[in-house]
Amino acid sequence: MRFIFSIIKNFIAIIAIIVIVFFALKYAPFLKDQQWNPVHNNEPPTSNMQTEGDLTGGQRYSVEDNDILKNVPRSQAKNVFDWIDKKEFMSVSGIGRMGYSDKYLAGQRGDEFIIYKFGSDSIRVYKTEIEMEQDLNQLGEHIELQPPSNYE
Repeated sequence: MRFIFSIIKNFIAIIAIIVIVFFALKYAPFLKDQQWNPVHNNEPPTSNMQTEGDLTGGQRYSVEDNDILKNVPRSQAKNVFDWIDKKEFMSVSGIGRMGYSDKYLAGQRGDEFIIYKFGSDSIRVYKTEIEMEQDLNQLGEHIELQPPSNYE
């Protein structure tokens, strides 16, 4: 009888360990985005903006991780952006022309065009300004890109 209880107890312990490891891999911030994680979600994080895919598949834009405001809490991204010097921000982030509204930041970074929704953890990257403007129109926004001299 002890042997059977011992087997049941060990079986329950193994199931509990598997459940704990699964939830750690799925929800722990420092583990869930690792490439080696078997529970890792390969899709980009979803937001209120529709994702259409990758440029390599003939789509309009690609989605990449947000490095613009990576050390800022997402809920405070707009407030921090309002406080910082826009010209310095443009030079540090490599943005040549920039415009923004209450919800979105748009800019030109080299030969790429970007749209960042404040609070999002990803940005949209476009090959042409026309594609970016078309998506801004679909989002109900009109953002004019301006040179750094306008933000002095």
